[in-house]
Amino acid sequence: MSMHLTSLRLMQAVIARTHDDASRAGYRPRLARLYQLCDRHADAVRAFLELADPSQTPDKARRVRYLESAATSQSTLASWPTNPPWNEIASGKFKGASASSHGKAQREAKELKDILTRLTQEQGGLDNLSNWFYDAHVGLIEWSGGRPDEAVELWKPRLASQAALGPKLAVHRSQAGGFTLRHYHEKKSWPELEAAARQAIALGWRPAFGTRKVDPVAMLGDALFEGGKGLLSAGNHAAAEAKLSEFTANFKKDKRFEEAFFLRGKAERGAGHFAEALATFKDFTMRFQRSRFDEEATRAGFELSTDMAEEESGLYFGKRYTLSYARGETGAGITESYAQLALGNGFYSDGISALEKLAKGSRGAQARADAMARILDIQTLVASPESILDTANRLLKMGNLTPGVRMRAFRAQARAGAASGQPQVVARAKQDAARIEPETGEDDQATRDARGEILFIDAETRGQMELTEVFSLGVADPYAHLTRSEAEYNRIKSGYESVCATGRNIWCAAALFRSARVAEKFEAAVSSLGIAETLEAEVVERFKEKKSGLLDRWKKDAATSDSQAAELASQGMAAPHYALAIQLGGGADLILDDRTIGGLHGFTQIDAR
Repeated sequence: MSMHLTSLRLMQAVIARTHDDASRAGYRPRLARLYQLCDRHADAVRAFLELADPSQTPDKARRVRYLESAATSQSTLASWPTNPPWNEIASGKFKGASASSHGKAQREAKELKDILTRLTQEQGGLDNLSNWFYDAHVGLIEWSGGRPDEAVELWKPRLASQAALGPKLAVHRSQAGGFTLRHYHEKKSWPELEAAARQAIALGWRPAFGTRKVDPVAMLGDALFEGGKGLLSAGNHAAAEAKLSEFTANFKKDKRFEEAFFLRGKAERGAGHFAEALATFKDFTMRFQRSRFDEEATRAGFELSTDMAEEESGLYFGKRYTLSYARGETGAGITESYAQLALGNGFYSDGISALEKLAKGSRGAQARADAMARILDIQTLVASPESILDTANRLLKMGNLTPGVRMRAFRAQARAGAASGQPQVVARAKQDAARIEPETGEDDQATRDARGEILFIDAETRGQMELTEVFSLGVADPYAHLTRSEAEYNRIKSGYESVCATGRNIWCAAALFRSARVAEKFEAAVSSLGIAETLEAEVVERFKEKKSGLLDRWKKDAATSDSQAAELASQGMAAPHYALAIQLGGGADLILDDRTIGGLHGFTQIDAR
């Protein structure tokens, strides 16, 4: 060192005594080198930078050498390693001059960055791939100074280069690529991370962060998944669908595949791709039956099915939701909709099960009663009389029922009693209905119709028994038989008349129609009845007068009843099955005779609302 100092002093003295500019210029590189050898690096940097000025040194190659020497001394002043300290910065062992530290270290680092930037420019910028060495340094100075964005922007153009690199330069690209990927990931800059990861895969960066490898495929997966979630939250469904679709197509073993699959369905739905979303939700619920997203996927699938009128899918999702998730107002709404869908498609058992669950889950007594009443209405179509009676009894035990609901229960009992041949059940339903009739409102048409049907069923049940009885007896006394027939006819007719007496209802027309058919039956049965002419004239005359009077009355009753029934039917006040028979006229009785009473009354319109 002492020898170098002596040389430095001699050189300074020589330059001081030299007045020739050319000679002085020749000494200056030696002086700059002596500054460096004597550890006077600040002077060395100043001297080399002056030499690197194009006005002083026209030759480019010499300017580069001067700048490299200036960088060497400046690195010492800035305490910066000779080679880019990738590993040290990645491991946190080397901090450098942070952006928040104001002082000599920060100034020296800035000077080094400026010198290295000049070197990059002198060597031809991106046209010279060896500049990776200087850009690596500059970028790391920015990174260690708390400016990673600037570092990443600096490396970006070189990372995009497709040129092949030797091992020494490839190390810088590898590390710059790894630092870039890590930076975007930590910032949650998903679009930038996706673009960088795709570039790394395409160009073969082999990214690393210090001694640790960085997997660009995994980074791409993170970018697609997190980016897709972010886009979905922001309402950009089409873009989210694209990201999540790519993720689910290429990252099937990723632990986030399940969530991504579900989110893809949401994105497809939001993007208006309803058929794709419906298929995704169905596939999801089949694959991940215990997923934390299963409830939402099932609900979304049912909503989509309803909107698209996809009944098959609606039945699948609705049943699944009803069995597992029917809770709260949302659950009740879906259960009701599913019940209506199931019943409308003939899946009565599933529809009834849904309504049973709705009845159990409803908080209000009225809601439970309504659900049970709907179940009862449906069972009258498809269930056995025993099941109908059981449900009716359960409903009536609930208490606090409206008159309308109780009347529907009594009607179901009457139907089941008639269908199962239990006239005592029909009679009891009639009695119970009579007790609550004063409670029904004048404007409650449905309740009046139910009451009318109960009376009609009772009239039919008793009428058939009485007809069988009166026409199965032997005729020992013709006149007595006429008297007995008249009495039975009056009893049967009074039963049908009670239907109309209860008020305007759709069963009045049916009762009038059936009453006319009964009159015709009695007329036909009695018209062939005769008496021995050898009996006393008074006895024979009395018989003929009685018979003639009854035949005239029954013929008149039949015509009157048919006329009144037709008038009511024309007003739309006729039970569905009987409306056609009334229009066809009395001959339709042949059709009705082939039906059971249960069949005549099993036409309740299914409505799960």
